[in-house]
Amino acid sequence: MSDPSADREIMWRRVMDDLSFELARLSRPAAGPALSGVVLVAEGGAPLRMDYRVHCDEAWRTRSVDVAQTYQGRRRALGLTHDGDGTWLVDGKPVPTLAGCTDVDLGISPSTNALPVNRLRLGVGESQVIRAAWVRFPCLEIVAAEQSYERVAAMQYRYRSLTSGFEALIDVDDDGLPTDYAGIWRRLAEGMASG
Repeated sequence: MSDPSADREIMWRRVMDDLSFELARLSRPAAGPALSGVVLVAEGGAPLRMDYRVHCDEAWRTRSVDVAQTYQGRRRALGLTHDGDGTWLVDGKPVPTLAGCTDVDLGISPSTNALPVNRLRLGVGESQVIRAAWVRFPCLEIVAAEQSYERVAAMQYRYRSLTSGFEALIDVDDDGLPTDYAGIWRRLAEGMASG
């Protein structure tokens, strides 16, 4: 990439079943990086659209998340805020079950894997267990999930859900954004974003 401070757009396809696409934007305002995008999913034979925006501080700690989902004729919104130290509010109300979560994990998006990858800054061979505020779709339920990230090569991480036992190798680019997510998601296109 020629300009590491420029906004980028990335598109992924869920190659596992060909039922989803995501278009995301990485921007870097002065307050800290932000990810935003739209995910389109064929969920149970019905169209689901999820728009999101995740704001981080300069250390890639999740600070706020806005999600809007349209599914089966109903539009629902969700707002999360995080103090950077593990305390979360959901739609303005404290959620003690999310205490200690450091990142948000939008369950139908590959983009949010970049949050812990950039925040942890692991060396090759290092790993760390985190708690993530995992947003499940289409129910929009938020649960605390124990996860592990291990940097197995310069541009590859092993992700493990310690709750479910799911494991995946994730290839990433210089911004920590997935290029290939274990044959589940694959990047189709990328480029500079318009102003």
